[in-house]
Amino acid sequence: MSKNELVIKGEYTVTENMCLSKLIIDENASLKAPEGKSVTLKVNNAGTAPVPGTYYGDIKLLIGEYYNMEPHGLMKAIGKTEQIRSALVVNNNFVDKAKSIPEMFNGGKITSESAEDFSLFSDEEDFNGIVLTGNTEYEIKNAEIVLEGKGRNDFAGVGAGITAIDNAKVVINDSDITLAGETRCAVHVGGSAVVEVNNCNLINISPENKKWLGDFSWGIGVTGTNRLVQLADDGTVYYNNCYMKTNGWGVFSIDGCNDCARVFVNECTVDLSGPRANGYGGFCIGDRNTVSFNNSDIHVNGYAMIVRGMMDGAARAEFVNGCNVTGNRFGLISIGDIHTPVLIEDSDFHTGRAVIVTKGSSTSYEIVNSSLVSDEGVILQLMDNDDPAMNTDAIKVFAEGDVYEEGRNLTELHEGLDVVLDLIDDELCGNFFNSTTNLHRENSVKKGENGMGAIFGGLFAPPEGAPVFLDAPPEELEVRDEVNYDKMQKGPKNLFINLINTTVEGQISSASQSYREGLEWVDESTRLELSNITQKAAPTINNGVIVDINTDSTWIVTDSCYITSLSIGEHGLVKAYEGKELKMTIDGKETPIEQDKTYSGKIKLEII
Repeated sequence: MSKNELVIKGEYTVTENMCLSKLIIDENASLKAPEGKSVTLKVNNAGTAPVPGTYYGDIKLLIGEYYNMEPHGLMKAIGKTEQIRSALVVNNNFVDKAKSIPEMFNGGKITSESAEDFSLFSDEEDFNGIVLTGNTEYEIKNAEIVLEGKGRNDFAGVGAGITAIDNAKVVINDSDITLAGETRCAVHVGGSAVVEVNNCNLINISPENKKWLGDFSWGIGVTGTNRLVQLADDGTVYYNNCYMKTNGWGVFSIDGCNDCARVFVNECTVDLSGPRANGYGGFCIGDRNTVSFNNSDIHVNGYAMIVRGMMDGAARAEFVNGCNVTGNRFGLISIGDIHTPVLIEDSDFHTGRAVIVTKGSSTSYEIVNSSLVSDEGVILQLMDNDDPAMNTDAIKVFAEGDVYEEGRNLTELHEGLDVVLDLIDDELCGNFFNSTTNLHRENSVKKGENGMGAIFGGLFAPPEGAPVFLDAPPEELEVRDEVNYDKMQKGPKNLFINLINTTVEGQISSASQSYREGLEWVDESTRLELSNITQKAAPTINNGVIVDINTDSTWIVTDSCYITSLSIGEHGLVKAYEGKELKMTIDGKETPIEQDKTYSGKIKLEII
């Protein structure tokens, strides 16, 4: 056997870099690195998992040290550090040679300030492309990164194509990043890093793993085994003129934010689709976070945006300046949101189901000069909360009829608890329904058996001696009264709809809601039944509807509606659709419809 050939039997320790033309790893044999280091196998131009077999060609066994990713994002809460293997680690604009494996790059020019004209391929689990830390200022240009295999922890950027943390300032230009593995993302931004991604193709292929699907994601009704890009802490990221494609559970994810995480999507093409795909485009979750889509084409099977702002009006979510949003299911959903302002301006939505779904939330929507089209005819689906929450096996969605809550005011807005919809300079055709009740379906759940430590495959099991995640928040944090929050936010809602220079043709009404016939419980196997309700106009119980027809606005009523307050401006108009007449009764008494007046009570509008 020549010196360029190696046969490994049993456990073999690689003590230095080796170049080979043939490598045989016997069955039950394994490679090992010296303590505190790692060994990476590269065959021809790609990193390869060192499994038993025979390898030919340009073979390298490469030794490197681990980079210790200090706790950030969601890992902060438990003080969890991750060890990462990476082709390149740059800290404060110095290449960390001990922790980098530069031989993994094919071609290109790699320096302490930039990396360009290279390719990087690997199918090893958890292997990172480039990690940028400290006060590094860096440019990545004309790169091709392809990584396959499972990732251990994308919350901390493990297995990401490019990871930027601390105070790194990074520009990624004209590059292609493709991933195909569970729980790993193309770009991870954390700390206070600022990243600009220009003219890039970012693709993440979600492998099928039915067992993994039930780990945690079923509770928000999404499927898939990865997300495309990830944002944490106080990071800021701009995606400009990029093509972004996945069939995973999300595109632009935010998890583990500190004070303010922000993502700006400008002139991009975003596509989440595929035969198994049901996910989200953006996830505006947390306190002062911003998710902004500007002049972009967004197609998502599932939800173009999930809104879950946890502080009163502090987050921002928007589609502006010519966004074109399509999807086979819903357009936008708010779950457990506290008064986040959502702006849709100069943009178009066309969805199969309801354009906007709201549950357990007090979201404020402003729709300006936009088109909202639903194939099923529902623009707003304000419904009972059916969010099962984590560590839950199932939620009971069947509930008996609602009963009026004594003293509940159905004609006024409860600030911070109700839903506001301002329609400005719009022409809309579709229905707006409020089917919320006082039944609190979220209280009827089957609790999970394994506790918080088992969620995410045990990823959040704290290190020895660390506080239990979510059970022992730091003392300096203000803790919300979850019991009262749930009781108020997840109870009945009044809906306030304000028409300003707008025409609406359709029903605006209190409504009933029903799930698929025979469905009583929703669990991970039936997750797509979450939000999947049918609403029909029905007399108001606890679900007040307040309609304000401002001057120069028109409501064209197409079928019976039940509301609790109606204000008509001096030149406002409420009428039946062409060829029909409209009859209004208030508390059972027929009442003429006049301009410059406000009516309240149990109002029924009926086509005659």
